[in-house]
Amino acid sequence: MQKAVVAALAELPGLTGVFDGPPADTAAPYAVIGPGLVTDAGTKTEVAHDHRVLVTIWDDRPGGARLQALLGAAEVRLRALSGNWDGHRIVNARLVRAGVNAPADGWRPGVIEMRLRSEQL
Repeated sequence: MQKAVVAALAELPGLTGVFDGPPADTAAPYAVIGPGLVTDAGTKTEVAHDHRVLVTIWDDRPGGARLQALLGAAEVRLRALSGNWDGHRIVNARLVRAGVNAPADGWRPGVIEMRLRSEQL
């Protein structure tokens, strides 16, 4: 699912990049994916998984307006995820939580957590 999330956010206007860990020397705002959690959502006859995906968008501007806008745009793109990825079909995408946290060292993180349900092909 990480490939699907990166693809959904890669061209998000306003982001300077999407990473799987804290990048070195990257201008804000940027997104970091992870950690994730996968649980079984299958039945007796089908293999399915719930993927909990956490995306943190880091911004260095005071206030949260730009960050809120980026979180909203990221949610729209993540909710629209569909198709086949690495042997799985994305069935649906739902918001779990989103919000802007207090600044730390001049940086403000905004988080969005999504639940992506997939079925094995």
